[in-house]
Amino acid sequence: MVGASAISAPAAGSSIFPRTKSPSLSLFSHRRNSVVSALPRPYSDSSTSRLSLSVDGKGFRDAKQSYVTVEAKGGNPPIMPAVMTPGGPLDLSSVLFRNRIIFIGQPINSQVAQRVISQLVTLATIDEKTDILLYLNCPGGSTYSVLGIYDCMSWIKPKVGTVCFGVAASQGALLLAGGEKGMRYAMPNARIMIHQPQGGCGGHVEDVRRQVNEAVQARHKIDQMYATFTGQPLEKVQQYTERDRFLSTSEAMEFGLIDGILETEY
Repeated sequence: MVGASAISAPAAGSSIFPRTKSPSLSLFSHRRNSVVSALPRPYSDSSTSRLSLSVDGKGFRDAKQSYVTVEAKGGNPPIMPAVMTPGGPLDLSSVLFRNRIIFIGQPINSQVAQRVISQLVTLATIDEKTDILLYLNCPGGSTYSVLGIYDCMSWIKPKVGTVCFGVAASQGALLLAGGEKGMRYAMPNARIMIHQPQGGCGGHVEDVRRQVNEAVQARHKIDQMYATFTGQPLEKVQQYTERDRFLSTSEAMEFGLIDGILETEY
């Protein structure tokens, strides 16, 4: 049996539990240049809400406050236009996509074609009975990429209409004319230009010969597509595409590239 004298009360200021450093304090004990918070908390005294950590030997309480705009290395990121909806803000591309509208406003390359094809396939998967509209303000682009988009337009079940804003030139005009019959439109001030495919050759003589043959076959194929889209004889289409042929909306409608002109005030 242990006597009562063997049990002694702890000395003043001491504890029966071992003292350990607070994790939050030990985290910053060896980092005197660490900045946790330099801004005052709202609805509180700024003199007591900021941490008095030292930065280069000076405390925040003694330092003058300065707010500097920090710019990203590659420039500030662009701010996408947004539309407020009941579910929150949505960027314009998402709003157009929800309304089954795809917009092409740049030269068509493989990346643009991949985006457009992905959107077409996605919209066709969501609803195969509702039409899709393709808005064009396109100066042209790669023949292979444009033909890839057209193949997807023809392959999916929804009808794909086309509308020209601004200009539809070169391969952009081919996409405009390749829309669903009766759903090809243009704004009154739009311009449409058709011509034969452009290309360049280089390398060994045999490679140049093959590249020329590929370009000739591409022109013949595109002329046949224009003849099918417009109902014009192949000879007349070849005459029109021999050089750059700029057409107004009324001329394009008469030639058969579009089916109608959307009305505006001017």
